[in-house]
Amino acid sequence: MARPNKTRIARAALLLNAMPHVPELVKSRFRTAFLQEDPSPRGMPKALDKFYAHLKSVSRTPNQLTPEDFRSLAASRTAHRTLLAALRQYAPEVPVAAARPVSQMWDNWLNTRYNQKAKKPRNSTRVAFAHIDWPDTWKSGTSALDQAVRIKGRWYRPLAPKTRENIIQAVGMLATARNWAQKRDVVLDERFSPELFDAFARFMLLEREVSARTVADYLERVEMFAKRADLLEPAGVRTLSELIGALREDASEAEPGKRAKIRAFRDRFSLRDLLDRAQSLTDEADAAPDGTAEAERKRRSALILALFVNTGDRQGDLSRLTIGEQVTRNKDGVWEIQLHQAKTGRKKELGALWPLTCALIDAHILAGRPAWQIKGQVHALSGCNLLSLSNMPFHTYFSANVLRQEFGISGHLMRTLITDLLRNARSDAAWAAQEMLGHSNKWMQATYQSDFRAVASIRQWHALLKIP
Repeated sequence: MARPNKTRIARAALLLNAMPHVPELVKSRFRTAFLQEDPSPRGMPKALDKFYAHLKSVSRTPNQLTPEDFRSLAASRTAHRTLLAALRQYAPEVPVAAARPVSQMWDNWLNTRYNQKAKKPRNSTRVAFAHIDWPDTWKSGTSALDQAVRIKGRWYRPLAPKTRENIIQAVGMLATARNWAQKRDVVLDERFSPELFDAFARFMLLEREVSARTVADYLERVEMFAKRADLLEPAGVRTLSELIGALREDASEAEPGKRAKIRAFRDRFSLRDLLDRAQSLTDEADAAPDGTAEAERKRRSALILALFVNTGDRQGDLSRLTIGEQVTRNKDGVWEIQLHQAKTGRKKELGALWPLTCALIDAHILAGRPAWQIKGQVHALSGCNLLSLSNMPFHTYFSANVLRQEFGISGHLMRTLITDLLRNARSDAAWAAQEMLGHSNKWMQATYQSDFRAVASIRQWHALLKIP
């Protein structure tokens, strides 16, 4: 027996009857859309009714949703995506930012289950010889890196871990260069001789194709190792000094690529363009579907651009900012950053961030939630990374990649632009640049704060942000 065809109006009535817990406004939107075409994906009526029934059972409003609510409402990724699609289409007033962690959980599950790629064997890209492959006299010299040593009547303390790592890497490259020369019938023993240094420079410049400045840096590290290990002969000292000096001179005669990149940036942009782009990214995030990866990504990128201009921090320091520790929000809603720089260990404290930066931090943390929830969100995220909004550290180079993708400039060049701006606009405000970049003592901040605020471009930014 053939099944009688129901009219679209009758089918809509049946679906609406299956949604007893859904508000009339939402049901009205659903009915209007259904009379035009069938909803896709199917299952939205059941998902909506289950959602509002859950809210009633826990005695909460849509503005009080938590990730646990969304986690309990869907037993599969398909059901979760159906619920979010239904809410965005028929109940756009419901904030779904709390669903973002659940969406990430289901996406991770999908990638783990179906998108795993087979690991491919690959050849090592390591160039520098490992310590185990060094000549015996070089190996024995590494102990001097961890001890206080006396060189020409002066005591030197043990090296910091990062410096030690750089020296070990440079000496490993020296061992590689020695092996490279020996394969070309150049006889070199274990001595730190003029011939070894000459072979190293040739290897780095011809084989590795690095700059003269980089070769000079490597040779200075090799020199530090040789002096501490007492492996440097008088002839080697003279050769190193002459070679490093010549390389430095070559590097200074050639215009650094940094200057060309800065000129290219200035031809097209100013620092104010970064703030304008941050604002436009925020507008794009607000227009994107709530609780999506697109909105999250754009808010994070906007915040990164504002932080680069506002604070002049290094990318590594930006990547490790922790809510409630390095970055805090006071009772007036103003955010402040105070940190010890990873590179120098110096304490850097700029005080209150700009209103625009504070607003972007709030927007990033709220992720589409109502503004009144900011205090609760800040408390809930205490101890979390500012950029990732989780306990996981953020990738060191992500911030610089945002800057490079948007404007073709690195974070280090960003700091150079800020310094040039301050020094060119007001030569007597040079210390302001040092304070902003974290190169000064704490007492200098108060001394030069007024000069810093008087710089012409800073005044323009403040006018834009309506700062008195």
